[in-house]
Amino acid sequence: MRRLIGLLLAFILGVGLTTALAQKVKVKDAVVVDPDVHNVVLENKHVRVFEARAGGGAKSPMHSHPPFVLASLGSARVKLTLPDGSKQILDLRPGTVLWLENAEHSWELLAGNLHVIGVEVKSAQAAPAK
Repeated sequence: MRRLIGLLLAFILGVGLTTALAQKVKVKDAVVVDPDVHNVVLENKHVRVFEARAGGGAKSPMHSHPPFVLASLGSARVKLTLPDGSKQILDLRPGTVLWLENAEHSWELLAGNLHVIGVEVKSAQAAPAK
């Protein structure tokens, strides 16, 4: 009986750790994964504002963003790669503003200089997706 209880506890602990690790690996915060490009400039209980700057053929590994507003300050052509392997070209110009929901991607700078401001809206993170 003791052995059965011990095995059951080990199984439950193993499943719990595996689930926790899977959730931790799933979150690939851009600021953590790519700190040379993504820098937090302001954070409070409502928003986290980050700046991203890159030039000269820069690449960024797979990462994610919660719902956020993206405003471009520079001109750049960026090749985005999504988790499923599909690719998209994004042309940014000064004044380009986008709303992005739970974006996950890697990117490569094809031309120009990337300079964007992202405003992650914390209340949007808590809201269920529609």
